[in-house]
Amino acid sequence: MDEEWGHRKRARAVVRGVSVNFDQAISSFFGSHTPDAHLAQVAHTDYVTALREQGVAIHALPGLDDHPDCTFVEDAAIVVGNAVVIPFMGHPSREGEQVAVRELLAEHLEIILMPEGATMDGGDVIFFDDRYLLGHSTRTNMAGIAFFQQVAEARGFDTMIFEIPESTLHLTTICSSPRPGVLITAEGHLTPEQLGPLEMDGVEVLWVPNEESYAANVIGFENGTVVISAGYPETKRVLESAGFTTRDVEMSQIRAADGSLTCCSIFF
Repeated sequence: MDEEWGHRKRARAVVRGVSVNFDQAISSFFGSHTPDAHLAQVAHTDYVTALREQGVAIHALPGLDDHPDCTFVEDAAIVVGNAVVIPFMGHPSREGEQVAVRELLAEHLEIILMPEGATMDGGDVIFFDDRYLLGHSTRTNMAGIAFFQQVAEARGFDTMIFEIPESTLHLTTICSSPRPGVLITAEGHLTPEQLGPLEMDGVEVLWVPNEESYAANVIGFENGTVVISAGYPETKRVLESAGFTTRDVEMSQIRAADGSLTCCSIFF
């Protein structure tokens, strides 16, 4: 099991508290209702508890008043082996969130700064076994992808690029990996043709219905536990039928600001 998970082992994670101005988060994609900072912090606390239940050592940063989206720490840094890429983020209002994240991770990893003109949100990156799946989206441009590919390939990792449709914000919004060799994704976004090359390599793809797209973002652990968003019964059934044990976290307030489970942590 340890060998199978390799670099994917989730020993430590950076998380960041919810900004007091969370109600001003970008939240332009889902746009269902205004986020509530207090309720979001309650959800975030349970989220951190769920990670700790799995033995994850938590490195917590405080929220930033000037950055309503700062709890979505995944976007601010992308770990590649023993290094971490610090990107220029895809929405200009989020510039500056990377500073404390970079300082914390510099104690553990080599820091690689993305050049100006290249943009990438960590939400467009999935570390999948021996490769990185990269989303070309409104937040991640081709210059960012090209730079990241150089970093990854220099460290022995392959990459695969996906064009992200207008129906979703990031790659991880509608796709994640609960364990090595398995992807879960939602119908109506990525196509079977896009995922075909992975399936030909023996990857198992679990599909969930379009109306439960949000729940395709999950966090898996070596013991077979998968942290999922509460309130999505078909996704829960699909995962449990595949042999996983699920741990629900109520994420509706996080979703109101365009955030998902993986958005709220950086594993290293």
